[in-house]
Amino acid sequence: MNSLILVTTIVALLQLINIGSSTALYAILSLSTLALYISYVIPIVFFALTRFRGDHIPYGPFRLGRWGLPINLFAVVYGIFIIIWLPWPPFMPLTSVNMNYGGPVVGVVIIFALIDWFIWGKKRFAVPVEKVGAYE
Repeated sequence: MNSLILVTTIVALLQLINIGSSTALYAILSLSTLALYISYVIPIVFFALTRFRGDHIPYGPFRLGRWGLPINLFAVVYGIFIIIWLPWPPFMPLTSVNMNYGGPVVGVVIIFALIDWFIWGKKRFAVPVEKVGAYE
């Protein structure tokens, strides 16, 4: 019950943004959706590349069998399509009021993340290693 109340409260508060500025609400919704699709596409691309190289992939309890790779490729194509078209403005002609600020914000966040990675992140990141094999 607590989680339902929390989600309802957050959604209600986000809808209050629409009263002040629908552009801000569109930017928040577009930004979160764009980030979600980017986070979906990246692992699927690496998974498909691993399958194309023929490397062994340890599967979990769910497997799509021979349809797995075509479904993954469709997911990548669809995700890239959404990533390209989602940041576009909802109305024409483009003004500061109807611009979709989700795309530029994602771009700025990615630039800052790359700068952080190359300056500090490479030094403090340690790859988590787990021993897998017959000796466990």
